[in-house]
Amino acid sequence: MWRSYQSLLPALTYGAWLRIKEKFARTLIGSGWIALSALLTMAVLGSIYGTITGVEDWSAYWIYVALGLVSWNTLASCITASCTLFERARERVLNQPMPLGVFVIEEWVSISLSMLIALLAVLLVMGLKQPGLWWYFLNAGWLGMLNLLLGCLWLSLLISPLAVTLADLQQLTPILLQIGFLASPILFYRQSLGALAWVTRLNPLYAWVRMARDPFLGHPHWGLQWLALILQLGLAMFLLWRIDRRRMAVIRWL
Repeated sequence: MWRSYQSLLPALTYGAWLRIKEKFARTLIGSGWIALSALLTMAVLGSIYGTITGVEDWSAYWIYVALGLVSWNTLASCITASCTLFERARERVLNQPMPLGVFVIEEWVSISLSMLIALLAVLLVMGLKQPGLWWYFLNAGWLGMLNLLLGCLWLSLLISPLAVTLADLQQLTPILLQIGFLASPILFYRQSLGALAWVTRLNPLYAWVRMARDPFLGHPHWGLQWLALILQLGLAMFLLWRIDRRRMAVIRWL
């Protein structure tokens, strides 16, 4: 099974890139809109929340917000897409004798490429103000981002077959993600909430944002990062094996 995925990965990557190009085919700057969207969101929301919370070090705050948004948007996009993945790919699932994991990985690769474009834009722009940002990326930032993407992968493998049988998941997920985004320290520092800082611990998804962002802030958490990498890789492989064994169960619900 693993060899079949290994041989398909180059084709899936190319197909995911074509999906991105197709999405922006009629625009002037193409996939540059991914980068522009990330920078504009950082500038607008960062300015608003930074002013409200009385930020003093704006340079550090911009980096904090930008990396938080890139990480959260990637995670939220993967989870949201997983809820409708097999419904959108219904005709292909029924007519193409491919493992179900292929459809999940294809979606995941597409979202991962979008994240890399947004991350590159942040590094290029913010790196002009903070050249050390590139060092943080080469030192440990890549490991945090890899953990984020592995988290997205196994969550997608877990949620996508579950969403086929639980249609309410499509309605509930955006609500929970919106609440989680607003209640987590993505656009603001945790200490800004004062006595309400405990609220920021209620969102389990924020753990991936921290793993992805903290290395860029000078907190690599080497032991935790490598442990998370090994555990998530094993979990992703197990769920990939499991989803392929449940092919007929998923098809019956489509």
